[in-house]
Amino acid sequence: LRTKIPFPPPARLTQMLRSVLLLAVVGTASAFAPSALPQLKLRGVTQAHTVTMMGKQAKDGPFTPIVKAARTVLGDSTLTKVRGDVIAKHSQVIKAFCDTGESPTGKIALKQLYKLADKDGNGFLDREELQTALNFLGFTHLSDEAIDGIFARSDKNGDAMIDFEEFMREAPNTLRTNLTKLAKTNGNDLGFLS
Repeated sequence: LRTKIPFPPPARLTQMLRSVLLLAVVGTASAFAPSALPQLKLRGVTQAHTVTMMGKQAKDGPFTPIVKAARTVLGDSTLTKVRGDVIAKHSQVIKAFCDTGESPTGKIALKQLYKLADKDGNGFLDREELQTALNFLGFTHLSDEAIDGIFARSDKNGDAMIDFEEFMREAPNTLRTNLTKLAKTNGNDLGFLS
């Protein structure tokens, strides 16, 4: 007996893939914190289809088999469009999160972040405390020069300390920029770009 399994139409497959990818991206919110994801050796995954994203070869990761299956079903152009849509939505989530800095909830969150960063409890952040906080948030990609730039932009009065008001002005921009960079790195490491 041969049973014919109904196969969803391409539009429905695209919608299903978008949902799966969006859930996977949103579900990796923990990727905004430092992570020790092991490099997984995936059995049966071949390197037959190499993808270059922004001049670099995309890495294989835990989601590579799903992405490769999606490419087979949808084709390169549809997968690229779906991936672009998911990345755009994820970027909107990051922007919306960072734009809450002026809301009562956002102010509470930034105040707590400031308190956590102020290791010595003196009410000010020095450069070392800023660097420690940025690393804790997973922004380990920042060079010393980049951290110096963030510190200089934050320290409006030039006293070599960041007070809470200075922090509140700069934090949303720094978070937006670096959460986006971190998301791109994590997306590559997890195999979403393979």
